[in-house]
Amino acid sequence: MSNTLTVTEVVNSVTVTPVNNTVNVSGVGTQGPSGATGATGATGATGATGSSGVVTVNAPITNAGTSSAANLSVSTGTTDAVGVLQLTDSVSSTSTTTAATPNSVKTAYDFANSQHALLDPISGSYYRTPTNNTILTGASTANRTYYTAIQFSKSVTLDRIAIATGSNFSGTASVRLGIFANTNGKPGALILDAGTVAPSALSTAYSITINQTLAAGVYWFANNTITAAGTNTYYGVGNNNNNNINLFGGALSTTPITSGIAGFQETYTATTAFANAGTVSANATMFLTFVRVA
Repeated sequence: MSNTLTVTEVVNSVTVTPVNNTVNVSGVGTQGPSGATGATGATGATGATGSSGVVTVNAPITNAGTSSAANLSVSTGTTDAVGVLQLTDSVSSTSTTTAATPNSVKTAYDFANSQHALLDPISGSYYRTPTNNTILTGASTANRTYYTAIQFSKSVTLDRIAIATGSNFSGTASVRLGIFANTNGKPGALILDAGTVAPSALSTAYSITINQTLAAGVYWFANNTITAAGTNTYYGVGNNNNNNINLFGGALSTTPITSGIAGFQETYTATTAFANAGTVSANATMFLTFVRVA
Protein backbone atom coordinates (compact mmCIF):
# COMPACT_ATOMS: atom_id res chain seq x y z
CA MET A 1 0.00 0.00 0.00
CA SER A 2 1.40 3.42 -0.89
CA ASN A 3 0.72 6.68 1.02
CA THR A 4 1.34 10.18 -0.41
CA LEU A 5 2.15 13.22 1.79
CA THR A 6 1.50 16.65 0.23
CA VAL A 7 2.65 19.87 2.05
CA THR A 8 1.38 23.14 0.58
CA GLU A 9 3.08 26.37 1.69
CA VAL A 10 0.64 29.29 2.17
CA VAL A 11 2.19 32.52 0.95
CA ASN A 12 0.74 35.96 1.58
CA SER A 13 2.13 38.87 -0.44
CA VAL A 14 1.41 42.63 0.06
CA THR A 15 2.83 45.34 -2.16
CA VAL A 16 2.09 48.99 -1.32
CA THR A 17 3.22 51.60 -3.83
CA PRO A 18 3.02 55.26 -2.64
CA VAL A 19 4.21 57.37 -5.60
CA ASN A 20 7.63 55.87 -6.41
CA ASN A 21 8.30 54.39 -2.97
CA THR A 22 7.55 50.76 -2.10
CA VAL A 23 6.77 48.58 0.88
CA ASN A 24 7.40 44.88 0.35
CA VAL A 25 6.19 42.22 2.78
CA SER A 26 7.86 38.86 2.15
CA GLY A 27 5.97 35.56 2.14
CA VAL A 28 4.85 34.38 5.59
CA GLY A 29 4.96 30.59 5.83
CA THR A 30 2.65 28.37 7.93
CA GLN A 31 3.40 25.08 9.60
CA GLY A 32 2.77 22.10 7.33
CA PRO A 33 0.13 19.46 8.33
CA SER A 34 1.07 16.16 9.92
CA GLY A 35 1.82 13.35 7.56
CA ALA A 36 -0.73 10.57 6.99
CA THR A 37 -0.49 7.34 8.97
CA GLY A 38 1.71 4.90 7.15
CA ALA A 39 1.25 1.17 6.64
CA THR A 40 3.07 0.41 9.83
CA GLY A 41 0.93 2.87 11.77
CA ALA A 42 3.71 5.49 12.09
CA THR A 43 2.76 9.16 11.73
CA GLY A 44 4.46 11.17 8.97
CA ALA A 45 6.86 14.04 9.87
CA THR A 46 5.40 17.47 10.60
CA GLY A 47 5.96 20.07 7.86
CA ALA A 48 8.54 22.83 8.54
CA THR A 49 7.37 26.30 9.70
CA GLY A 50 7.61 29.01 7.06
CA SER A 51 10.02 31.97 7.56
CA SER A 52 8.85 35.13 9.32
CA GLY A 53 7.61 38.00 7.15
CA VAL A 54 10.06 40.93 6.61
CA VAL A 55 8.95 44.54 5.96
CA THR A 56 11.29 46.80 3.99
CA VAL A 57 10.51 50.49 3.22
CA ASN A 58 11.96 53.44 1.32
CA ALA A 59 11.77 57.14 2.29
CA PRO A 60 9.50 59.01 2.83
CA ILE A 61 7.75 55.93 4.30
CA THR A 62 9.12 55.05 7.73
CA ASN A 63 8.68 51.99 9.96
CA ALA A 64 8.54 52.68 13.68
CA GLY A 65 8.05 48.98 14.40
CA THR A 66 10.14 45.97 13.48
CA SER A 67 10.68 44.07 10.29
CA SER A 68 8.07 41.52 11.33
CA ALA A 69 5.70 43.86 13.20
CA ALA A 70 5.53 46.97 11.07
CA ASN A 71 4.25 50.40 12.17
CA LEU A 72 4.29 52.42 8.96
CA SER A 73 3.94 56.19 8.44
CA VAL A 74 4.91 58.83 5.84
CA SER A 75 7.28 61.62 6.94
CA THR A 76 6.53 65.34 6.43
CA GLY A 77 8.19 66.92 3.43
CA THR A 78 10.73 69.72 3.83
CA THR A 79 12.89 71.77 1.50
CA ASP A 80 15.53 69.06 1.91
CA ALA A 81 13.47 65.86 1.86
CA VAL A 82 10.54 64.33 -0.03
CA GLY A 83 7.38 63.81 2.03
CA VAL A 84 3.76 64.72 2.66
CA LEU A 85 2.82 68.41 2.33
CA GLN A 86 -0.43 70.04 3.32
CA LEU A 87 -2.05 72.32 0.73
CA THR A 88 -2.75 75.92 1.69
CA ASP A 89 -4.69 78.77 0.09
CA SER A 90 -2.64 81.37 1.96
CA VAL A 91 -0.90 84.11 -0.02
CA SER A 92 1.00 85.42 3.02
CA SER A 93 2.36 82.26 4.65
CA THR A 94 6.14 81.83 4.99
CA SER A 95 5.90 78.10 5.74
CA THR A 96 8.43 75.76 4.15
CA THR A 97 6.39 72.61 4.85
CA THR A 98 3.14 73.47 3.03
CA ALA A 99 2.34 73.71 -0.67
CA ALA A 100 0.41 76.46 -2.47
CA THR A 101 -2.79 75.57 -4.26
CA PRO A 102 -3.43 76.78 -7.83
CA ASN A 103 -6.02 79.12 -6.30
CA SER A 104 -3.46 80.85 -4.05
CA VAL A 105 -0.98 81.14 -6.93
CA LYS A 106 -3.63 82.78 -9.14
CA THR A 107 -4.64 85.14 -6.32
CA ALA A 108 -1.02 86.29 -5.96
CA TYR A 109 -0.57 86.58 -9.73
CA ASP A 110 -3.75 88.60 -10.22
CA PHE A 111 -2.72 91.01 -7.46
CA ALA A 112 0.79 91.49 -8.84
CA ASN A 113 -0.51 91.91 -12.38
CA SER A 114 -2.84 94.68 -11.25
CA GLN A 115 -0.17 96.69 -9.46
CA HIS A 116 2.09 98.02 -12.25
CA ALA A 117 1.53 101.74 -12.50
CA LEU A 118 2.55 102.14 -16.12
CA LEU A 119 0.35 102.04 -19.17
CA ASP A 120 1.05 99.24 -21.61
CA PRO A 121 3.24 100.41 -24.53
CA ILE A 122 1.31 101.32 -27.67
CA SER A 123 2.35 100.00 -31.06
CA GLY A 124 3.60 102.72 -33.40
CA SER A 125 4.25 105.24 -30.60
CA TYR A 126 7.57 106.88 -29.76
CA TYR A 127 8.78 106.93 -26.14
CA ARG A 128 11.37 108.95 -24.24
CA THR A 129 12.40 109.43 -20.64
CA PRO A 130 9.56 110.91 -18.55
CA THR A 131 9.76 114.58 -17.67
CA ASN A 132 7.48 117.01 -15.89
CA ASN A 133 8.71 120.10 -17.67
CA THR A 134 8.88 121.26 -21.27
CA ILE A 135 11.39 119.91 -23.74
CA LEU A 136 14.37 122.17 -24.24
CA THR A 137 17.10 122.43 -26.87
CA GLY A 138 20.78 122.70 -26.09
CA ALA A 139 24.24 122.07 -27.43
CA SER A 140 25.44 118.48 -27.15
CA THR A 141 29.12 118.00 -26.33
CA ALA A 142 31.11 115.82 -28.71
CA ASN A 143 32.54 112.53 -27.40
CA ARG A 144 30.07 112.43 -24.54
CA THR A 145 27.40 109.75 -24.17
CA TYR A 146 24.05 110.90 -22.78
CA TYR A 147 21.95 108.18 -21.14
CA THR A 148 18.23 108.67 -20.51
CA ALA A 149 15.95 105.96 -19.10
CA ILE A 150 12.62 104.52 -20.21
CA GLN A 151 10.63 101.96 -18.24
CA PHE A 152 8.36 99.47 -20.01
CA SER A 153 5.54 97.68 -18.19
CA LYS A 154 5.73 94.59 -20.40
CA SER A 155 7.91 93.01 -23.06
CA VAL A 156 8.21 95.19 -26.17
CA THR A 157 9.81 95.03 -29.59
CA LEU A 158 11.30 98.32 -30.76
CA ASP A 159 11.58 99.14 -34.48
CA ARG A 160 13.09 102.65 -34.41
CA ILE A 161 15.64 104.59 -32.39
CA ALA A 162 16.02 108.32 -33.06
CA ILE A 163 17.33 111.73 -32.08
CA ALA A 164 15.86 115.15 -32.92
CA THR A 165 17.77 118.32 -33.79
CA GLY A 166 17.04 121.69 -32.19
CA SER A 167 15.38 124.68 -33.80
CA ASN A 168 18.73 126.43 -34.39
CA PHE A 169 20.75 123.39 -35.51
CA SER A 170 23.08 124.03 -38.44
CA GLY A 171 25.78 122.07 -40.23
CA THR A 172 26.24 118.29 -40.35
CA ALA A 173 26.90 115.93 -37.46
CA SER A 174 27.46 112.23 -36.83
CA VAL A 175 25.64 110.76 -33.84
CA ARG A 176 25.76 107.16 -32.57
CA LEU A 177 22.63 105.67 -30.92
CA GLY A 178 22.34 102.65 -28.63
CA ILE A 179 20.52 100.77 -25.86
CA PHE A 180 21.99 99.74 -22.50
CA ALA A 181 20.83 97.53 -19.65
CA ASN A 182 20.04 98.92 -16.21
CA THR A 183 22.48 97.89 -13.46
CA ASN A 184 21.82 99.13 -9.92
CA GLY A 185 20.05 102.22 -11.23
CA LYS A 186 22.72 103.16 -13.76
CA PRO A 187 23.60 102.28 -17.37
CA GLY A 188 25.31 98.89 -17.58
CA ALA A 189 25.91 96.33 -20.33
CA LEU A 190 25.48 97.30 -23.97
CA ILE A 191 22.37 95.71 -25.50
CA LEU A 192 22.38 97.29 -28.95
CA ASP A 193 24.73 99.50 -30.92
CA ALA A 194 22.24 100.79 -33.50
CA GLY A 195 24.79 102.64 -35.62
CA THR A 196 24.91 106.31 -36.57
CA VAL A 197 22.71 109.05 -38.03
CA ALA A 198 23.92 112.16 -39.84
CA PRO A 199 21.77 115.15 -38.76
CA SER A 200 21.93 118.04 -41.23
CA ALA A 201 18.72 120.04 -40.76
CA LEU A 202 17.11 121.90 -37.89
CA SER A 203 14.02 120.61 -36.05
CA THR A 204 14.24 117.21 -37.71
CA ALA A 205 14.12 113.67 -36.35
CA TYR A 206 16.74 111.19 -37.55
CA SER A 207 15.99 107.52 -36.95
CA ILE A 208 17.54 104.09 -37.45
CA THR A 209 15.45 100.98 -38.16
CA ILE A 210 16.06 98.31 -35.51
CA ASN A 211 14.48 95.05 -34.35
CA GLN A 212 15.11 94.82 -30.62
CA THR A 213 12.93 92.96 -28.11
CA LEU A 214 13.19 94.01 -24.47
CA ALA A 215 11.60 92.39 -21.42
CA ALA A 216 9.61 94.55 -19.00
CA GLY A 217 11.93 96.83 -17.03
CA VAL A 218 14.11 99.94 -17.14
CA TYR A 219 16.58 100.55 -19.97
CA TRP A 220 19.00 103.32 -20.87
CA PHE A 221 18.87 104.86 -24.34
CA ALA A 222 21.99 106.65 -25.46
CA ASN A 223 23.30 109.14 -27.98
CA ASN A 224 26.89 110.24 -28.57
CA THR A 225 27.99 113.00 -30.92
CA ILE A 226 31.02 111.69 -32.81
CA THR A 227 31.33 114.74 -35.07
CA ALA A 228 29.64 117.95 -33.96
CA ALA A 229 27.74 120.25 -36.30
CA GLY A 230 28.44 123.99 -36.34
CA THR A 231 25.46 124.50 -34.03
CA ASN A 232 25.05 121.05 -32.50
CA THR A 233 21.70 121.39 -30.71
CA TYR A 234 19.19 118.64 -29.89
CA TYR A 235 15.99 118.16 -27.94
CA GLY A 236 16.58 117.34 -24.30
CA VAL A 237 15.39 117.75 -20.73
CA GLY A 238 16.65 119.84 -17.81
CA ASN A 239 16.29 119.81 -14.05
CA ASN A 240 13.49 122.39 -13.83
CA ASN A 241 10.82 121.42 -11.30
CA ASN A 242 12.95 118.48 -10.09
CA ASN A 243 12.69 116.74 -13.41
CA ASN A 244 12.73 112.93 -13.02
CA ILE A 245 13.29 113.07 -9.28
CA ASN A 246 10.69 110.32 -8.81
CA LEU A 247 12.51 108.04 -11.24
CA PHE A 248 16.16 108.74 -10.45
CA GLY A 249 16.10 110.44 -7.06
CA GLY A 250 17.82 113.62 -6.04
CA ALA A 251 19.04 115.17 -2.79
CA LEU A 252 16.50 117.66 -1.47
CA SER A 253 18.03 120.88 -0.20
CA THR A 254 17.11 124.47 0.49
CA THR A 255 17.12 124.92 -3.30
CA PRO A 256 15.43 121.73 -4.51
CA ILE A 257 14.95 123.08 -8.01
CA THR A 258 18.63 122.33 -8.67
CA SER A 259 18.55 118.80 -7.28
CA GLY A 260 16.77 116.99 -10.10
CA ILE A 261 18.59 114.32 -12.08
CA ALA A 262 17.73 113.97 -15.76
CA GLY A 263 20.05 111.03 -16.46
CA PHE A 264 23.71 110.08 -16.68
CA GLN A 265 26.60 111.01 -18.93
CA GLU A 266 30.01 109.57 -19.72
CA THR A 267 33.01 110.83 -21.66
CA TYR A 268 33.47 108.31 -24.47
CA THR A 269 34.74 108.33 -28.04
CA ALA A 270 32.19 106.33 -30.05
CA THR A 271 33.92 106.51 -33.44
CA THR A 272 33.99 102.72 -33.88
CA ALA A 273 31.20 101.42 -31.63
CA PHE A 274 29.68 101.60 -28.19
CA ALA A 275 31.04 99.44 -25.37
CA ASN A 276 29.50 98.62 -22.00
CA ALA A 277 28.89 101.74 -19.93
CA GLY A 278 31.84 102.74 -17.78
CA THR A 279 32.07 105.40 -15.09
CA VAL A 280 29.02 107.61 -15.41
CA SER A 281 27.98 110.77 -13.59
CA ALA A 282 24.53 112.18 -12.90
CA ASN A 283 23.56 115.26 -14.83
CA ALA A 284 20.65 117.67 -14.73
CA THR A 285 20.57 118.34 -18.49
CA MET A 286 20.34 115.45 -20.95
CA PHE A 287 19.73 115.05 -24.68
CA LEU A 288 16.95 112.66 -25.53
CA THR A 289 17.03 109.40 -27.44
CA PHE A 290 13.60 108.30 -28.69
CA VAL A 291 12.42 104.76 -29.46
CA ARG A 292 9.33 103.48 -31.24
CA VAL A 293 7.31 100.38 -30.29
CA ALA A 294 6.69 98.04 -33.22
